[in-house]
Amino acid sequence: MAKKRTVFAVLFLVLVVFATGCGRRDVPDEATPVGLPPDVANGAKQTLSASIGVPAEEIEIVRANQVEWTDTCLELGDEDEFCGQALTPGWRIILRAEGEEHEVHTDLSADTVRLKEE
Repeated sequence: MAKKRTVFAVLFLVLVVFATGCGRRDVPDEATPVGLPPDVANGAKQTLSASIGVPAEEIEIVRANQVEWTDTCLELGDEDEFCGQALTPGWRIILRAEGEEHEVHTDLSADTVRLKEE
């Protein structure tokens, strides 16, 4: 009888832990796509904001994915710009501002952020 109570208590405890761990979690308003560091998201928004004059708070992240750029200019170098030919891990981030989408390239930590000009 004591063994049944122990098994029941353990099962009950597992159920409680599972139920509380799988509940709804509040997502902050400033949430970023899974894996995208907030500093990188902010760097991308600030770069676009400075370029088009829309406050960063009004810019929305549409999607972001990690990529490996083929050069240190994040594949957005000018013709007369020297870009080191080295694989550079980073992010391709699509932002929306005033109904238009914009593409931003960054390195992993957003030390380098470039806006793709259309």
